[in-house]
Amino acid sequence: MRVADLDIQNFRGVRQGHIRFKKHAVLVGSNNAGKTTIIEALTLLLGRDRLIRDLTEHDFHGSNPQPADRIRLVATITDFPGDDPALNIDWFRDGRAVPKWLDEVTGKVNPTRDEPAWKLCCQIGSQAYFDRDTLTVETVRYFHDHDNPIDPFVEDSPVAVPSKLIQDFGFFLVRASRTWDRILSWGSELFRRTVEAAAAQPSEAVLAQRDRLRNPESAIEKDPQIAPLIASVNAEVARCIPSAPTLRLRVTNTDSRSVLDAVAPHFGVEGGNDVPVSRQGNGLISLQGLLLLLELGRLRSQAGDGFIMALEEPELHLPPATQQQLVLRVQSLSSQTFTTTHSPLIASLADPTSVMMVRNTDGQLTAEPFLLAPLQHDAPNWLRKFFQHSRTDVLAALMHPFVLITEGRSDYHLIKAILKPLMLTQGWTDLATQIFALEVGVAPTEDAQVLETSNRLHRLHPNVCCLVDGDDAGIGYAKALHGSKTPPSAVIRWTDGTTIEDAVSWILNGEQNTITALLGELPNLPSKDLGGIVARLKDKKNDIVLYEAIADAIASSAACRQRASDLFAALAKACSNQSSDRFKQAGDKTWVFQQ
Repeated sequence: MRVADLDIQNFRGVRQGHIRFKKHAVLVGSNNAGKTTIIEALTLLLGRDRLIRDLTEHDFHGSNPQPADRIRLVATITDFPGDDPALNIDWFRDGRAVPKWLDEVTGKVNPTRDEPAWKLCCQIGSQAYFDRDTLTVETVRYFHDHDNPIDPFVEDSPVAVPSKLIQDFGFFLVRASRTWDRILSWGSELFRRTVEAAAAQPSEAVLAQRDRLRNPESAIEKDPQIAPLIASVNAEVARCIPSAPTLRLRVTNTDSRSVLDAVAPHFGVEGGNDVPVSRQGNGLISLQGLLLLLELGRLRSQAGDGFIMALEEPELHLPPATQQQLVLRVQSLSSQTFTTTHSPLIASLADPTSVMMVRNTDGQLTAEPFLLAPLQHDAPNWLRKFFQHSRTDVLAALMHPFVLITEGRSDYHLIKAILKPLMLTQGWTDLATQIFALEVGVAPTEDAQVLETSNRLHRLHPNVCCLVDGDDAGIGYAKALHGSKTPPSAVIRWTDGTTIEDAVSWILNGEQNTITALLGELPNLPSKDLGGIVARLKDKKNDIVLYEAIADAIASSAACRQRASDLFAALAKACSNQSSDRFKQAGDKTWVFQQ
């Protein structure tokens, strides 16, 4: 079974939202876009009671719920074995879910199966309201019927979802805020469930340890330092109560539950004593806890039970190589996964049709797939490069408030090369360059398909901007962009007749010593002057070594750094349609660079 879609109303920062899920959904978006809200909504609908947090007024949209205000959540569940209610009587019988039929093409839920391709489904709802008299939030989880919606707080007996079905569904959540040092203990529900699934309760070892604790070889009360005190206390008690038991000191309460609760995970250290998990680095602890969770998934999968994983920010505490292995392993063991991330690398591992760009506009939540449908065999080469070779770079750009599409890949590499050492050199007291890097994500363009790239990203991001050359081709691109059905929010170009390489020339011209030093590092130039450097840049497209040499030269000069910083700050303003000394808006509303 899996979750096909989710409807959210009046929950946290979301006034209204509807999301359709693939098998392994990856949720990407800016902070406060609603990624965690989606996960928490799924938890309220499908999570075991121990996973569900108590709600307060702040969980209602606007944080000031009135008596009529409700949180309303509905999840559509599908992929039932055999697509036959008779084969799933635990879910579909009197007093349980109402059989419905899902058209996965449109996402519509139908009361009867009019098409063979439609799949059996049911809906689980959760509602909550704030009781102003008791200052508490009342919640209920029930089977929802979209054809006959009810008020579960008014109806005498809403059809509740049995806890056994919730357990069989198998929704597990790994929050971004983790306490992995306690995960490998009997105080952890996850650990206990894994032990139960593996039939691995170490009862004999626990009972043996209990007996040793009851009768230790070296009892604490017999230690020479404390023995006189204990003997004195026992003697005084015996005078008052002749039949009183004697005082003894034990490490636990010496029953089996106390022994289990006292078990603490340690890591063996070669040549030394074992060290508690809580004293290890977060990376190792996180990895151990996640592997335990995966073991539970493996055991549930072998038993034919559901295992649906919601994993928040798997990049926390784990190195990139481990992140990749972990995410792929989670997906292979799970019926379905929901992953939230700020990592372009994590997002790029998923099928691009499963990566959801989450956006919240005035409380309206949307989640658009990065790629609407798998690429066909006849897809143009530039499109394949864009969604395959450049996927990580494009996703990284989409995670910024503004996306800047360059006319070509060489422009992208040159901007990134200059920006990196510039940010390392400048301090946070001068925020010009940092503002650009924080606000603007630069996306590469394949084969100069700037118009097509803009049209595709417009669906995914509200602030798509384009940077083109000032030559005839660039001016033509600017005109086409302005005339598009989905024009970018800002069109920016270099001075008439110039390209980005000429803008680099303007930066380098800030200090002659920088040019002289750079000329000595670049052999075989057409001419030994600034013109020779620019000619080499235009001739040697995508020469990363050349780009980095020029970027280092710029970063080493205060005057050049200032010009570069001014340029990036002005670019950031142009993206937000603000005028500056470096970019002025022309009659066609294109922002044009001013040297």
